[in-house]
Amino acid sequence: MRVAWATELGDPRRGNEDFVAAAPGAVVVLDGCGLPLGTDLGCAHGTAWYARSLGTRLLSRLVDGLGDAPQARPPVGPPEGVHRPDERPLVGRLAGAIADVAASHRATCDLGYRTTPAATVLALRVRGDLVDYLVLADSTLLLDGPDGLQEITGGPYYAAADPGAAQYAITGTVPLDGLRGAYLMTDGATRLADLFGLADWRGLAQTVEKQGPTALIARTREAERTDPRAMRWPRSKPHDDATVAHCVF
Repeated sequence: MRVAWATELGDPRRGNEDFVAAAPGAVVVLDGCGLPLGTDLGCAHGTAWYARSLGTRLLSRLVDGLGDAPQARPPVGPPEGVHRPDERPLVGRLAGAIADVAASHRATCDLGYRTTPAATVLALRVRGDLVDYLVLADSTLLLDGPDGLQEITGGPYYAAADPGAAQYAITGTVPLDGLRGAYLMTDGATRLADLFGLADWRGLAQTVEKQGPTALIARTREAERTDPRAMRWPRSKPHDDATVAHCVF
C-alpha cells in the first residue's frame, strides 16, 4: 500500500487540530473537534494534542497487533448492528487507544468536562488479502472497489475520554483484490461535495487521484475565499483544517 497525504490548517490562531500518520499497512486520520476559541476544555493540553496522542497510539495498535483492550459499556444501549468486539477488531484497538490517552492525562485534567478534547477517527489496515476500516463521526472514507465508489461517514459519537465510544464506529472488511484506492478525508476537505455542492464524491476522488491531495485542499480554499463571510454556504468556520490521505493498493 502506498499512501500520499496533505494537511493544512484553517485558522493560524488555533493551529492544525487534524492529524494524519501512516506506517506499513496502516493509516489513520483524525479531526480534533475545534470548539470556539477560549472554551474551557478542562484539559491543559488542548485539542491538537489529543488528536496527535490518540492518532499515534491507534496507529501503534494497528501495526503492532496489540490485542483488544477491555471496553467500557456504551453510555446507552448499543445501536442496531453493533457486533461483539471480537468480530470488529479495530473497535478494540480504538477503545484501547482512547483508554491509553485518558490514562495519560487523567491526573492533570478533568476528563468529566462535557467539552473535554475529542476527535473523529478514520483508520485503515491491510491484513493479508483483506482491508479493515473504521469510521467514527463525521470524517469520510471513500473506497473505490469493484462495485464503484462507496462513501462511508459515521454517526454522532466522537472519541473523547470514554473507550465505549469506539463501539459506535462503522467498521468493515473488504477484499484487497479489486480495491483500487481509499480516500480518508476530514470534513474540512469534503466541503466541495457535502457542503458547497460544487463536486460529487467521484469528483473529489478524481482530483486526488490525478492531481494529488494538495490539489483538493487548494480547490476547497479557492471556493471558501469566494464566500469569506460564510453567507452563501453557512458554516461555523470560514476555513477549516483540511486533511486528505490517499491509499493505492
